[in-house]
Amino acid sequence: MFFFTYEISEKELIIRSGVFEKKEKHIPYSRIQTIHTKYPFWMEPLKQTKVILETANQDDEGTIVLRVVSQAELERLQDAMKIADVATILEEPSGYYINNRDLAIYTITSPGVIAGALMVYSLYEKVADFDIKIDNSLPMIILFLLIGIGLTFFNTWQRLFNFSIHNEQNQLKSKSGLFSKTQMTLPVKRIQGIIFEATYLRYITKLVSIQAIASSKLTDEEEGNVNLIPVVKRKEASEVLHELLPTWPSKVKNLHRLSSAGKRSLFIYRFNWLLITSVIINVISYFFLSGAFVWILGLNLLVGVYSLVASVILICSSGINYDDQYLYFGTKRYFKIINAIFPREKIQYLKLTQSVWMKKKKLMHIELEVMDKHFGYQVRVRYLPEEVAKNVQEWFMEK
Repeated sequence: MFFFTYEISEKELIIRSGVFEKKEKHIPYSRIQTIHTKYPFWMEPLKQTKVILETANQDDEGTIVLRVVSQAELERLQDAMKIADVATILEEPSGYYINNRDLAIYTITSPGVIAGALMVYSLYEKVADFDIKIDNSLPMIILFLLIGIGLTFFNTWQRLFNFSIHNEQNQLKSKSGLFSKTQMTLPVKRIQGIIFEATYLRYITKLVSIQAIASSKLTDEEEGNVNLIPVVKRKEASEVLHELLPTWPSKVKNLHRLSSAGKRSLFIYRFNWLLITSVIINVISYFFLSGAFVWILGLNLLVGVYSLVASVILICSSGINYDDQYLYFGTKRYFKIINAIFPREKIQYLKLTQSVWMKKKKLMHIELEVMDKHFGYQVRVRYLPEEVAKNVQEWFMEK
């Protein structure tokens, strides 16, 4: 740490380190993909921050950490990156500021809220291990569950407090946080695709998150997706995106939805998978966990209702379309409904699959991937009409 120095030159960042073996690394500004800064509130008066840089390298050396950087030096580095970026400069910065009502709904519908409530209640019950009498009345249980919900709510709320993002000379800059400030800088040219994402519950409340696929290893999101906008109304999402990225479409094209045969096939596939899994679990619990059989059976019923509702949402949201430059995708990924926009030149591969019985019904699956093999982001839409799938393949082959 004491033998680590850096220099912000006109064309590159120079890192020097080592005691007995001196090392010097030269990083052109054009190779820097993202800048993340983090600093707790007690460092704010000192105007010092921790800076994490991600370069185009995919190995461990692609991440550079500058532990203590002054605000003035950070601004110098950001200005140097602007000069290195040869992309078009916007006339006026455009941006987005989080809506407090949307943030509140986003926070309360977070799966972490339930986990926080259960964690606080489990700690409450652990008090009995110290021979301390606890009140297990219903009001006390409800009180501690509410405390857990409140703590989790506050943690998410303060993390995204005053979130804002704007486009400054083709670099997206965001900042948020109440106690621990977080900032992010992402060059627009690094973006490989855009994802509108929502859990099933948030989909019902008509809220989505907007993420950029940018091969970033510095975020908490899966595959390193950069969370551009944590929450926004679904009907406003494409317009908000267009304000940040004027070269991207201002409206998502209407998708070619599943045919009646495709909807039935998708529903039957998910129902059969759920039924088989449920039967196996219930049989095992009946013979080996007889005391908990009723609880497991009830839990399976709840999961079954949830899965059926999720299947209906998936059927209604699945589809695909394209225009001259972009492919538009609607599908499910893990436990989330997504709508995606992929530039044709960023798609690494596109694959069609069809089983024997799907061929009789003229149905096909489409799978694609963007980014490289280290940070590949794959999505699939099932049971599309065969004609639609082949048209998409022809469109892709034209690039």
